[in-house]
Amino acid sequence: MVKLKSSDFLRDTVLFGITALLFLVANFMAFLGDFLLENALNVLLVAIIFLNIAIFGSILKNMRRDIALFIFMAAFDTLLLGRVYVSWIGYYHKYVELLEANGLSELFQALRIVALSQFFVYLAYRLIGPLFHKQESRIQRLGIDATRRNAITPILRQLSEIILFVSSVPFLYVLSKSALNVLRHGYLSSFTDTQDIPGIISRLSMFFVPSFAVFLATMPTKKQLKWPLLIYLFYMLSSLLTGRRTTIVTEALMLIIYFVMRDNLLPKGKRRLNKQTVVVAGVFGVAAMYMLQVVALIRAGYSNKFRGLGETLVSFFDSQGASFRVIIQTINNIHSFDRSQSYLYLFYPFERFVHNNVFTRPMFGLTPIVEVQNAIFVQTTHNFAHVLTYLVDPARYLSGGGFGTSYIAEAFVAYGIFGVIVISMMIGVAFRFFSSMLTRSWVVVVCCLLAIKDFVYIPRGFAFMWVTDTFNITYFCFYAILYFTALLMLHYGNHVRAAKGEKPTYALEAEE
Repeated sequence: MVKLKSSDFLRDTVLFGITALLFLVANFMAFLGDFLLENALNVLLVAIIFLNIAIFGSILKNMRRDIALFIFMAAFDTLLLGRVYVSWIGYYHKYVELLEANGLSELFQALRIVALSQFFVYLAYRLIGPLFHKQESRIQRLGIDATRRNAITPILRQLSEIILFVSSVPFLYVLSKSALNVLRHGYLSSFTDTQDIPGIISRLSMFFVPSFAVFLATMPTKKQLKWPLLIYLFYMLSSLLTGRRTTIVTEALMLIIYFVMRDNLLPKGKRRLNKQTVVVAGVFGVAAMYMLQVVALIRAGYSNKFRGLGETLVSFFDSQGASFRVIIQTINNIHSFDRSQSYLYLFYPFERFVHNNVFTRPMFGLTPIVEVQNAIFVQTTHNFAHVLTYLVDPARYLSGGGFGTSYIAEAFVAYGIFGVIVISMMIGVAFRFFSSMLTRSWVVVVCCLLAIKDFVYIPRGFAFMWVTDTFNITYFCFYAILYFTALLMLHYGNHVRAAKGEKPTYALEAEE
């Protein structure tokens, strides 16, 4: 049975009650006429601030369990509301212009959609909670040792580690090719040019990321983590040479979620996550934001215009919050979309998967989809990021620039506000599932680790890219081969060597 503390209930009632009241007032003022729209916008922004206070106040009470949702909400605020806050607070006299809205009405509608999406993510997370309560309660009872009590686990760990080392060579080769292309021809050219990578190298490189996820899913010890983690961190840092900051951010957030949840499996006296580590992590986070913004300035050719810490951080939130442009430009140009075909934008990841997968492509006689920013591609694609940028600014698009996409914009174009609510609730349910992922089988943990990277970035990503990135036919063939190889090795092997200081895993019984 789920227990509800009276203090938590009172806090949520007050904060969410104030939020609801402010939303009602803002919408009523907007309904009365255009002469109250500016005031309605101000009330709506205050309501959004109270909504965030209410959500984060609730999350902080169960931070270890809700770490994935916390990171999502922080990313949501940064990517979709960062520029809104900076423009509203710092440039109030021209914030409508800075946010690229055609008018106050369009801006009000865009902010209302964003706020509703954030609320329904949280609402679904809370409503679905009782269904996951039993699984979440197993975390303290089982502990981290129970996740290792399987005779096949150490074999899977060793196999995934070997594959990680072997696949790192072709993977880093492909990464270096991208980095060299950016260094020679500039960042934007990487979106308009294609590169020839030998097929065998491309295929081998595919196993680098899933093999590391399998390795993490086996819950390795600190000593076992050392070299695989170092190689993965090297890949994350090297990805900055391509000019893209997304990779290092999403990978880092995935690792933070994993290690916080893993720490939660330890007895309270042995946990490493405490107030001091949180403070250190906060300082490191500020430094990371500063460095990421420096990378963006260098990428844009402004290496001689570095600023102070405060100004750089404001610039970081403003630049990251540019994803709000996707929402506002969608509202500005909503009548330019063919509504009978617009649902295809929401399901584009499935279309790309079917066209590019080695099994489904010949089965249906399809041609591969090669995403290059040119006039020919944009006229035939259902990639919302390409279509929206070309629709708003063709010159920017053809030169390699782009607005990106967002699950909110795709859902709104496809099915209106109903689509936004449904997709938002799907995200909330997914994050509730992530809260207990380490108590599940290794395959489920692997899928969750891969999916989390898309989910924390989904405010600036495709609504369903996580499906094709996670439930990949090639990946599942890889998992099956890995599992059956481990079974054979277990059957024919004499014993499995345990790590120093550990009992042999085959001597431990699984705990329920």
